[in-house]
Amino acid sequence: MSEFDELDISKDVATVSEKIIHFIETLKEERGVEGVLILFSGYMDSTVVSKLSLEAVGEEAVKLLIRTNKYFDKQEDMLEMSLDFLGVSEENVVKCDIEPMLKKFGARDLLPGSVREIPSLYQPLSYSLLRNTAKKEIEENTYGMVGTASSEREKWIHKIIAHNKLRSRLQMAIAYYTAEQENRFLVGTINKTELSTGLFTKWGHGHCGDVMPLGNLYRSQILQLAEYLNLPESIRTLTKADLMPGVENKYQYFFGVPAFNVDKILVCLEHGLPLNEIADKTGLPIEIIEKINTYYNSAAYTRQAPLIPKV
Repeated sequence: MSEFDELDISKDVATVSEKIIHFIETLKEERGVEGVLILFSGYMDSTVVSKLSLEAVGEEAVKLLIRTNKYFDKQEDMLEMSLDFLGVSEENVVKCDIEPMLKKFGARDLLPGSVREIPSLYQPLSYSLLRNTAKKEIEENTYGMVGTASSEREKWIHKIIAHNKLRSRLQMAIAYYTAEQENRFLVGTINKTELSTGLFTKWGHGHCGDVMPLGNLYRSQILQLAEYLNLPESIRTLTKADLMPGVENKYQYFFGVPAFNVDKILVCLEHGLPLNEIADKTGLPIEIIEKINTYYNSAAYTRQAPLIPKV
């Protein structure tokens, strides 16, 4: 039996779906809450979680929190398509605008004024800068830990990363505030591929939640679940990153390979296979495997709870 076989859940996808539905339904009953809240992006993971939550507790008990985004028409189209698929009523959708809060933090002052005057460039700008001017730092240290800033350039990179993480964390703060006001528990949308590579903002959108129904499923397994739930193909083919506004496929962006190849490498790493053996099994370049291995090891920092000393 190959290590890759566990990525194929096609024969068990109905059982996986039923288990997640039962998991959400049981927790709602045990905690005695009125319902659930999902920080909703409209992309595949949040749509799958929302669909399963609707099956578990019913439409009246599910509320979706959406961050308004005036910069990306494509995301607005995706939201509209996903909401139409789910059939969620307008009264169960809450919209929030984090832009005024970002201004209070002075986050916009991190970017040159001439750029801030062009809204269509503003959100993706910081990651374009990181990709083009800080590739070495990102690849060697991962998104979660950039390392010590030893120059003015590196200090500026830290500020840009902090700006993007702030966006994500503000969303999560609003989500908890909304959920707790209405006696709901927060359902997270992160998956095992993200958790294993650290491609998420610690304590940000997707990472925090009272429950994480997809946390033990790789991206390629969730794709099979999405097909079983009849999600439209256009929703299944895009993968947005909360840490990276304006980038649609974070796996291709960071690693240069599709999510399925990332998952194959992660499964091998989880089984403790040497990197050269993973290269033989997957047929992928050793450089990509080494890079994903770096992220895999560094992700422990991003996943872990605050460190507590033994005193």
